[in-house]
Amino acid sequence: MSIYQNPNQFSITPQLGSPDLAFNFNTKSVQINPNSIGAFQVGTAVKLIAGAVPTILVDVAAGTEVIFGVIWSSLKKNVNLAPGKYVEIACAGSVIYLEAAAAINRGALVEYVPAGTDGPEVQTKASGTTLGRALDQASGAGQLIRIEIQPGAAA
Repeated sequence: MSIYQNPNQFSITPQLGSPDLAFNFNTKSVQINPNSIGAFQVGTAVKLIAGAVPTILVDVAAGTEVIFGVIWSSLKKNVNLAPGKYVEIACAGSVIYLEAAAAINRGALVEYVPAGTDGPEVQTKASGTTLGRALDQASGAGQLIRIEIQPGAAA
């Protein structure tokens, strides 16, 4: 997906996984598990895993596992999110744009949906693990909304 900026714009149009707000202090550089068989892309929620490496090691989180963070958009690394690579993730307190799977009310707790229509999505929390809180309102599927990352336990 190319990013274009109209001369009359003051900022780049938000895209999946792009950070919001001027400062997101809780971001981390992590390594994707070299032995992972998961599919990684921007917006993928990740969990911490054990490993004998000196880096923070993560793997794809299922919708019922405790989430550590979400892979966010990087203009340099979006094309190569393969096992063993290093990525940036947004952790608790960070605000990023994610795609809604359905209508979501502002302020609602949301859960991660790993296999949405076009990739990872969020939906109003039902039975999965809490990913965060919606700061915007989505009237339907496919809309990008700001999510404040606030991981929690499964219901």
